[in-house]
Amino acid sequence: MKSLVNRLFSLENGSLGLIFSGVIYCLAGFLGQSLLSLQPSNITLIWLPSGIALVMLLTWRLKALAYIFLASLVVNSPGMFVDAAPLKSLMHICVAALGDMLAPALGFLLLQAFLPSGTRNASDLLKFVLLAGVIPVLLSSLWLSANLAAGDYIPWASLPTMAQLFFFADILGILLVYQIYNGWLEPQAWVIGRWRHIALPIIGLPLFYMVGIYLDLGWLFYLIPPLLVVLAFELTRFYLGLLSSLSLLFIILATAHGFGVFVGESQAQTNTEMMAFVLSCALTLFGISLQHAQLHRSERDKLSAEKEAQLDPLSGLFNRRSFKPLLQALEAKAKAQSTSVCVAMLDIDNFKAINDTHGHSVGDRVIQSLAQILRNNCRSDDIAARLGGEEFALVLGDIGLAQAQPVLERIRSSFVDTPIAVAGDMIHCSVSIGLVENSQTAGIESLLQLADKALYRAKRQGKNRIVCFEAQ
Repeated sequence: MKSLVNRLFSLENGSLGLIFSGVIYCLAGFLGQSLLSLQPSNITLIWLPSGIALVMLLTWRLKALAYIFLASLVVNSPGMFVDAAPLKSLMHICVAALGDMLAPALGFLLLQAFLPSGTRNASDLLKFVLLAGVIPVLLSSLWLSANLAAGDYIPWASLPTMAQLFFFADILGILLVYQIYNGWLEPQAWVIGRWRHIALPIIGLPLFYMVGIYLDLGWLFYLIPPLLVVLAFELTRFYLGLLSSLSLLFIILATAHGFGVFVGESQAQTNTEMMAFVLSCALTLFGISLQHAQLHRSERDKLSAEKEAQLDPLSGLFNRRSFKPLLQALEAKAKAQSTSVCVAMLDIDNFKAINDTHGHSVGDRVIQSLAQILRNNCRSDDIAARLGGEEFALVLGDIGLAQAQPVLERIRSSFVDTPIAVAGDMIHCSVSIGLVENSQTAGIESLLQLADKALYRAKRQGKNRIVCFEAQ
């Protein structure tokens, strides 16, 4: 699903994605004007198109400006067009559309310059609010309110109040939409750990709101943020952004229609209290989700670093440092269960000559070829390691010499039969193998020494062969 949406909104499908986003812009604008406003003055409490426009610019860059302008014309025309003065009203509609472009365009340019990696950590949140919210929205709010006053839509004395309403409405729209977009960018945005973490909020939150409204228990609204904070540790940022945005939109919707704890004696008081609550909730939840994601990344990076420290970078097998502890653990398990362990030491024949004749890049490919053959012949509990240079080790648990020898023979013959392409020619390499079985008494060091001794004997006997010992 996510890949399908990403293809739709890719740069290659820009026109289709931009048209679709423009339609969403218009629908969100009409929704705000009809449902999320205080009647009868039609003051929009949240302007979701501001956030949609920013996401359009982040996705398609400045190519999106024309679509934002056209969508804004469509949304503003019904409320601003005056039949008695068509040319004047059309001019002010165009100025309003330019104002609607101003905030997301300036926010986009500031983010590209000062926050190019986006909001990845909680410490980026304040910078994002300033760059994408406060600075550009302050300018656009003054622009839009001055345009309304110049067009005689509002008196000049109302300009400060209108600018304040535009400011909070646009910032809320940017925060609610952007946190969903930001969560969508996560690698596993659609992953749901447990379905009840999604199902319960979808069913429970609307019921919670309905109880608060119909029983006149507006104080229940204050319990929504703590519930969403709990979900922040259970859901991906995408789902949390979606649920928190819908929850906060419902608070705005209830307030706009005279329900809830924020309805005061005046519209100004209602606006101030509701916007302060919703804005603080949006910032807090977004910050918590960013912090939680940062902790997850740190833990993932730590585990990745620990894993990389155990692996040889060229072959992808365990390195010498991690080999002995793994061997000791397997050998201790074998003793506890009275089973056998077989240890094989492998050495690529004439490896120095391969490097000298064909170069180190060919030598690296020979090492990688043997490493892949070892992986192909290992069981999940076996240990394959590169100890250094052309020397490898293979530990087979719960197996005796009789069963281990065919495995090693398969590795030896596969390596011989796997040619390496060199400058239009093919070279064949071989490997010598020393194999030893630890019945019960031999320790780790003596086991490795015997395997090495067996390998040395295989080299002396002509290479490209397996020599076996059994430790007593």
